[in-house]
Amino acid sequence: MHTIFSIAKNTFRQTIRDRILYGILIFALLFIGSSIVLGSLGLEENLFIIRTFGLAGIYLFGLIITIFLGASIVYEEVEKRTTYVLLSKPVTKADIIVGKFFGLFMGICTTTLLMTVAYILIVYLSNASFDYMSLLTVGLQLLEMAVLISILILFSIFTTPLASIIYTILLVYIGHSLSAINTYTDSIGGLGKIVLNLAYYLLPNLEKFNIRDAIVHNVGISVSSTLVSIGYALIYIVLTLFLAKLAFDKKDL
Repeated sequence: MHTIFSIAKNTFRQTIRDRILYGILIFALLFIGSSIVLGSLGLEENLFIIRTFGLAGIYLFGLIITIFLGASIVYEEVEKRTTYVLLSKPVTKADIIVGKFFGLFMGICTTTLLMTVAYILIVYLSNASFDYMSLLTVGLQLLEMAVLISILILFSIFTTPLASIIYTILLVYIGHSLSAINTYTDSIGGLGKIVLNLAYYLLPNLEKFNIRDAIVHNVGISVSSTLVSIGYALIYIVLTLFLAKLAFDKKDL
C-alpha cells in the first residue's frame, strides 16, 4: 500500500507540474468566466446560461486535461526506462498501474476543484445562492474521468500517446451515443444486431454520468440512479485496470 501511495504521489506531482495543464486551466477559467457576459445578454435566463456554460466548461476542459495527460501516463515511463528502475525495487506492475491511476485522478480532481470553485463563485454572485446540485454533476463527471483514466492507462501500455488520444476521443463519442444506438438494435437483425449489443454492453456507457441537462433544468435526480452510476464506474474501473495489469505483464521490459 505504501508503494502505491508513493507512485501516486509522484504521479500527482508530475501532473500538476505539467505546463500544458496550466495552459488548459487558464482557458477553462476564462471560458467559465465568460458565462457572466453571456448571461448578461439574456437577463431573464441569466442563471440558466451561466449554469449551462459553466458546467459544460468544467466537463470539456476536464476531459481535455484527462485525455492529454493520461495518454502517455505509462508509455513515457517505458520509453524513459523509469519503469526499469521501479521494477528493480520491491514494486509490482500492479502497483505501478494502480499508483498511476490514483496519481492522475488526484491531479484531475485538483484542477476540477479549481474550476468548480470559480463556477460556484460566479453562480453565487449572480444569484446570491449556493448551487449545491451542481456539485453532484461535477462529482459524476469526475467518475467519468476516472473511467477514462483507467482506459487511457490500458491504451498507453500498448500504443503511442497520439493513438491513445484518438481512440479515447472516439470512445467518448461512442460512449455518449450508446443509449441512442441501443434504440436501433431491435430494427436490425443478424450480425449487425450482435455487434451493436456487444458494443452496448462492453463499451463504457458514459451517459450514466451525464446529468448536466437535468440539473440545469432543475429536474430531480434520484438517489438510486446516482448509486447505480457510482457502482457502474467502480466495476468498470476495476475490470479495466485488471486488463491493463494483464497487458503490462505481457509487455517485455
